[in-house]
Order: sequence, then C-alpha cells, then structure tokens
Amino acid sequence: IVGAGATGVELAAELHKSMREIASHNLDNIDFEKLIRITIVEAGPRILPALQEHMARASARLLIKMGVQIRCGIKVTEVTEEGIRLGEKLFVPAELVVWAAGIKAPDFLKTLDGLETDRINRLMVDETLRAVGDENVFAIGDCANCVLPGEDNALPPRAQTAHQQADHLVKVVAARLAGQATPAFRYRDYGSLVSLADYGAFGSLIGGLKIEGLLARLVYRSLHKMHLKAVHGLAKTALDSIGEMVVRRTRPRIKLH
Repeated sequence: IVGAGATGVELAAELHKSMREIASHNLDNIDFEKLIRITIVEAGPRILPALQEHMARASARLLIKMGVQIRCGIKVTEVTEEGIRLGEKLFVPAELVVWAAGIKAPDFLKTLDGLETDRINRLMVDETLRAVGDENVFAIGDCANCVLPGEDNALPPRAQTAHQQADHLVKVVAARLAGQATPAFRYRDYGSLVSLADYGAFGSLIGGLKIEGLLARLVYRSLHKMHLKAVHGLAKTALDSIGEMVVRRTRPRIKLH
C-alpha cells in the first residue's frame, strides 16, 4: 500500500481483518503470516502525516502488532508487474499494489480557459469558493484549492472540508439568486478520527480532546451516519441502520464465492 494517510492505514487494517475472517471459514490451514504480508510505504517521516502525532504513534504500534510492515522516509520511484522500487536500489516484490498516496484533480480542469489551477489541477478559489478568473464558477471538495484569509496553507482534502463547503455553497446560490452579496466561507476543524477495523480507533476532537477505543469507534460510526444522512436523508439512513441491525445476526461476515 503506497501512502500512509488515513486511507492507506485503514485499508491495511481492513485487509488484515478480512484474512482472519477467511481463516474462520474452515481455511485455518492457511498460514497467513507466511503467505500474505502487508507493507505500507510512506515518503514522509511517519504514517498519518496530516493527523496528530499521538494518533500516528498509536496506529503504528497497533499495525506493527498486527504484523504490518511500515516503511517511512522513502519514495516509490517505479511500479512494475513484479513489485515496487523504493529509491534507487531497493526493490520490494508485490503481487498487488494499491496507490493511496494523495489526490490529484482531473486533468481537464487545467484546460478550462480563464481559470487558475495549482500543480495538481485543483481550481484556485477565493474565500467565497468562487473560482479565480470567473465569478460564475464555484468549486468545492478535492477539486478546489482554498486558502482562507490569514492562513498559509490550503484547506485539507478531507470529508469534513467538502461537507462544510457543500453546505456553504447552498447559501451562496441562494444569495446569488436573491441578488445579495456572496457570503464568505468559514471552516471549522471538528477533529480527526482513524479506525483500524475492529482492532482499535483513535481520534482528536475539538479542543484537542484525545479519544480512543470504544468511544472513538462510536464517534467514527456516528460521523459515518451523518455523512449518509446528508446524502440520503434522515428517513433512508434510519431505515438502513435498522436493517443492518436486523440482518447482522444472519449474514456471514464475508462472502466466499
């Protein structure tokens, strides 16, 4: 797994969990420790570089305990059918490579006349989320580079950023239709959460409050439901949640066919 952000770290834990669940279906003669190895490669000095250091340390300890190899401080220079090359000399054999190292907006965005983009094709937007170069174009989420006044860095490409920007854009459209001034966007960091399958969860909430274990997993689950509610509405999200509770006792944890 190339990239040790939240996506790569959580994927490693989920793959480890899936292998153990497969073993529980009368496949316990397979030695997963010898036959299957998971390695995370990160160019930065530590995993979860965008999150708090205490979350990175706790997650690293848990991954190492699970047998996941972590390689930090080295860049992937080539990906082949046989594996990946790290730096100039080191080659790591791999049958499956998952690229989870950062984001890049679609190439067509940099071809739009009159609009300014950054090095990864994101549209440059101002504090109202309006694209630089056209007052009638707005961008949110991973395709937008938004640096708010008084800040040095762009807003992080995270779900809570896109969620807040989407809510704000509703107000922008309403203001434009009413002929009113376009409101400025205000971002609030509600904290960070990372969930390593059923093995553990770690988080940092507003004010730097550190959480882990069952409480962190409950908060992570609640946040997931909030995103579903925003997309599907309250009624469907509630019905789906009830349905999950009903069928959880009857369906297998993993399908083998």
